[in-house]
Amino acid sequence: MILTALFLAAKTENAFIPIQYFKSQLPASVDTSQLTSLEFPLSQGMQFSYTVWSCLRPLWGFGLDITDLLNEGALDFDKDTLMRILDDARQWGMESLRTEAQFLFTPPQIALSCIFHYSPDLVQEFLAIKFPPGRVLSPVAAAGEEGRVKQEDARDVLLRTIEACDELISERINVVRGRTKEETVNLVKGIDKKLYQSRKMLDSMGADGVDTAKRKPVSPTGERDVKRAKVE
Repeated sequence: MILTALFLAAKTENAFIPIQYFKSQLPASVDTSQLTSLEFPLSQGMQFSYTVWSCLRPLWGFGLDITDLLNEGALDFDKDTLMRILDDARQWGMESLRTEAQFLFTPPQIALSCIFHYSPDLVQEFLAIKFPPGRVLSPVAAAGEEGRVKQEDARDVLLRTIEACDELISERINVVRGRTKEETVNLVKGIDKKLYQSRKMLDSMGADGVDTAKRKPVSPTGERDVKRAKVE
């Protein structure tokens, strides 16, 4: 639990330490899977609240970063064109909230994919600056070659992820936009029905998970007396 607290504290102080590096500083007997599995119970015990960010916040940050590179002359893009790309990317980011991309990719990956959707060249040049050739992510085992690892440039890995994210969002948005009004209404009704049933079940349950309807006190004079009292 102490090690989990240290690992979690690094995150809260914006000094995130990769789990593999953190593990390398610990005895070999420590199981890192236990550290990550204890994060949420520890947070709950401290009543620590988490914030779920969408892609819009990192998209805003990438916009500032790209604008700085443009002002420094590191990027050869027209400023008005850049502003238009970022505005379009923000609208596309809003559309992406209607897809399951939020569950499959991180907010920064989705943000870059939104920019990539309107300007692949801009994202490629941006990644080339941030991740020059030779910089790699965590090494992965080479396919069919046990004991060996392949070093792949971080830029190529990230770019492949961004392309996959953009492809997924584009495909899902086309499906959403292709629905008729009747299909959309039926879909919403189905979701609303499921939410109603779930809420109804939760409302009938107490804090200990017992149906509160079964625990309601019964009047010793019977149900008829209770109804009469309500009328009076």
